[in-house]
Amino acid sequence: MKKIMIIQVCALILVSSSLSLMLVQTDIYDRVQSGIVEVLCLSCLKLEPITNTDFIFETTNGIPHPDFIIENLTKGVIFLHYSEDACSGCDIMYPVIKDLFNIEFGKEEMVYNITNFEDYEIIYYYANLDHTNKIMKNSFSIYDKDDIKGLPMFSIITLGYDKGIIKPYYTTLYGTLNLDNDPDRLDYLKHLLNQSIDIYLQNSEGYNP
Repeated sequence: MKKIMIIQVCALILVSSSLSLMLVQTDIYDRVQSGIVEVLCLSCLKLEPITNTDFIFETTNGIPHPDFIIENLTKGVIFLHYSEDACSGCDIMYPVIKDLFNIEFGKEEMVYNITNFEDYEIIYYYANLDHTNKIMKNSFSIYDKDDIKGLPMFSIITLGYDKGIIKPYYTTLYGTLNLDNDPDRLDYLKHLLNQSIDIYLQNSEGYNP
């Protein structure tokens, strides 16, 4: 009986050692970790960032703007809205955005809508990262200008003048915008959209996608 127990213990040690060696000598752990998209729910984790609304030209790591951005900028300002299923901040902002653009859609839907905002066309995209396509998932990291990796996230893309060239010019906001109520959030977004439209109108004639 004792011999059997000794043999079992030795076998267990041998298997554990083999698995540990395999983990060290291969990239299995790295590949599994890199395959997981770690996106934070800002309000759930109380990580509401201070929103910096400066417009910039450079995307994250200088990645080119997606084709759907370049093409749609001929029509007007673009508003990107990113969400996920389990996110209290997303739930707070969801009705604010629907009110802003006077549209209705389901939380799990993927939305592309050319909507009217104060007599100007706004190209609105909604992407729930738990359900959307690869193009929209990739665009999330492109416009995460403050490297927050948190949701909800909103990017407003207009056109700016940079060293003789008219090109995409954007800002990104996060969470519930550091504001305590829906009317203030709505007013803030309206102000930022109007600013984006003014910039767009100054530069749109010189835009060559």
